[in-house]
Amino acid sequence: MNDDAFRYDLWIEEALRQVILRALRVTATEALPGDHHFYITFHTEMVGTEIPQYLRAQHPDEMTIVLQHQFDNLKVNDDHFSVVLRFNGKPETLRIPFEAI
Repeated sequence: MNDDAFRYDLWIEEALRQVILRALRVTATEALPGDHHFYITFHTEMVGTEIPQYLRAQHPDEMTIVLQHQFDNLKVNDDHFSVVLRFNGKPETLRIPFEAI
């Protein structure tokens, strides 16, 4: 029997990405209740990730963002989400593929 057919580790990652997708969709339509918040860590160099160059220089491999009180324009698609966050007071749009999480 080939153990490679049962990649539970990959299946769990896929399932968790679906949880994130679902939670972000609810957030985009209904907002975050109370003190709910998300810490989202993603690979900054993954294809499809769009962040300002100065942030990529500061975080060449991975970056963690927090979605709680101050975020705007959260848009969720099947394969990525985008959100506007402020860095040093300046609004920046980030586009993050779910595969990068």
